[in-house]
Amino acid sequence: MAELKNDFSWSKSRDATFRECPRRYFFQYYGSWGGWYNDAEPRTRKLYVLKQLKSRAMWAGEKVHDCIRKSLQNLRRGIEPMSGDEAIEATLAVMREDFANSRRGDYWKDPKTCGLFEHEYKQKVSDAKWKEIADHVANCLRTFYASDLYSRMRDLPIAQWLDVEDFASFDLDGTKVHVVLDFSFRDGERVAIYDWKTGKAGTEHNEVQLACYSLYATQTWHVAPAQVSTSEFNLRSGKLNEYHLGGIDLDSIRTYIRGSIRDMKFLLEDPDANAAREERFVFAENQGVCRFCNFRAACPRFGPVRNGESSEGF
Repeated sequence: MAELKNDFSWSKSRDATFRECPRRYFFQYYGSWGGWYNDAEPRTRKLYVLKQLKSRAMWAGEKVHDCIRKSLQNLRRGIEPMSGDEAIEATLAVMREDFANSRRGDYWKDPKTCGLFEHEYKQKVSDAKWKEIADHVANCLRTFYASDLYSRMRDLPIAQWLDVEDFASFDLDGTKVHVVLDFSFRDGERVAIYDWKTGKAGTEHNEVQLACYSLYATQTWHVAPAQVSTSEFNLRSGKLNEYHLGGIDLDSIRTYIRGSIRDMKFLLEDPDANAAREERFVFAENQGVCRFCNFRAACPRFGPVRNGESSEGF
């Protein structure tokens, strides 16, 4: 099998990480690369394991998305999905197993096993707070399976379906730009795109993310931006908000993405080879973000790196 190549690409999440902390960006996309191999260097392996950690809120959102994706994939294949109650119970069973594995630290032996940020950094979280997470997941799923939107999806001809949480991309000046659409379908001449949200309601939808959806839809399905709509279904509040993309200035968004790509590549040792050296990536100016960073246990900012690992760049 050919060795995987770490090609440069861009996404909104990659951009957000870079803006928040360039050193974290290095750990996430370069320092951890190859850490899945059994013979990986110790620090590379460590960074790879830490990269997989999830906060309990991220974990909850992931489990909600996983459950919904499986139901929609079954519908697409002509398989009757579980009922809402069955899906909730199956998801909570997986979460109980994840929790036990994480608390034992099994993710250090097998990075594919769930690892929770709170366990790795020994944060004190009460049983009541963990139960809140389980209840939150159950409530989000209950909202989805009882919704008019899910009923509409069940009735929608499969021929109209487009992406269902597929890892997709479009090209911008030779750079691959990644997007993930939770659900999309054709509605006559239009394309409708849906996002599931499990966080607090009331946050504004990100214009760059919307524009990326529009650029992807334009290139992939050959529709005009005015024919694309994105709806955010907040499963915590049960509120559905629809956004039309025709009014977004796509040229300014392309300029933003090009500027972000330029900044990322400027710090590379060899942009053509996508090769990076750690010390070129500075630490976050706002040290408050370090509190929630997966890589604290390996970051030179917090002192010499343990286990004989290099503290180069500190």
